[in-house]
Amino acid sequence: MTSASQVVSGRAFEYAIARALQQVSGAEIEKGTVSDTALAAYRLETRSSGMDTAAWEAAKFLDSCDTRIREATLIQMQPDKAGATGDVRDIVMCCGKEQIGISAKQNHDAVKHSRLSSSIDFGKRWADIPVSDDYWKQIKPIFAELSDLKEQKALFRDIKNKDARIYLPVLTAFEDEFKRLCEKHAQKFIEPVFKYLIGRHDFYKIVGRPKDKEVRVQSYNLNGSLKWGWKWKIPTHVVDVSRQPRSLSTLRVTLEGGWLIKFRLHSARSKVEPSLKFDIRLAGMPSEFTSHQIPLDARNSVDVCDRSAEN
Repeated sequence: MTSASQVVSGRAFEYAIARALQQVSGAEIEKGTVSDTALAAYRLETRSSGMDTAAWEAAKFLDSCDTRIREATLIQMQPDKAGATGDVRDIVMCCGKEQIGISAKQNHDAVKHSRLSSSIDFGKRWADIPVSDDYWKQIKPIFAELSDLKEQKALFRDIKNKDARIYLPVLTAFEDEFKRLCEKHAQKFIEPVFKYLIGRHDFYKIVGRPKDKEVRVQSYNLNGSLKWGWKWKIPTHVVDVSRQPRSLSTLRVTLEGGWLIKFRLHSARSKVEPSLKFDIRLAGMPSEFTSHQIPLDARNSVDVCDRSAEN
């Protein structure tokens, strides 16, 4: 579950990164509702969070790896709705005819938070292939029960045996349908699903971990447009789909090439609503996956993003 403070922190980190990229590139941050919201969140965060330092170190590292950073003329901040179509970039740097995308994460590295409900066709949404009637028949009684509980103003924590009663039946229906779609459509389903979950565009991911005093920079080079990081080989077949041991709410999907994706089903809010949410994470990557870890300490803790210069 994402709290209001986590949303503010995430927005603030996005703006900190945009500011740091502005400093190394000289590009302007595009004005608008999205950047104004991020700036407001940034102003609420304290210096002790360390996000300025993390953003600056990541921006310096990318500047040393991708020469196009210095060619950028505009930095755009993306609205949340872009993620619904598979564009997970939070920041886009415009470099002539090219773009450099950045995904910013603060204290977590989830790749997607996708919903399931009695009306959401995940097959159609993820890969433009509709789910079967059997899937709808399996899930509708569960979400109908959740609708009734919502009318009673119930809380998820008050549902007895919710793992076995709610999560497991929905997860089982999803697992059965996912396997069916993989078997019937193979690459036509698997490749677009992978791109939907990971991102349809190439991007660098910056993961701030202030508690660990580090920031990580990763290359998501799906299409080969990035100047740093190996070009990925997009998986085209599934090796295994199975339940996480000792879990009633987590599914593991193993793809060719060493990819392992975990789907953990959970409630999106404390109040019951007729939908559930997946926390989707990369749990295993090929050896070619490119990642760089930058430790943060007093030696690089400098106030490079002077707040008096905010605009």
